[in-house]
Amino acid sequence: MPVVPLIGVGFSLWLISFLQPDTWLRFALWFLLGLVIWVFYGRRRSALARRS
Repeated sequence: MPVVPLIGVGFSLWLISFLQPDTWLRFALWFLLGLVIWVFYGRRRSALARRS
């Protein structure tokens, strides 16, 4: 059983639980920005899109 990865996940979740709300807001905004860029970049440059 992988004990070390489970300890790492548990410790990471414990640390995340202490983050301030403004940190979560910044994370959400940057995540959404990255997701939008990724979707539009992927739609234009997709190998599957070129076939059709």
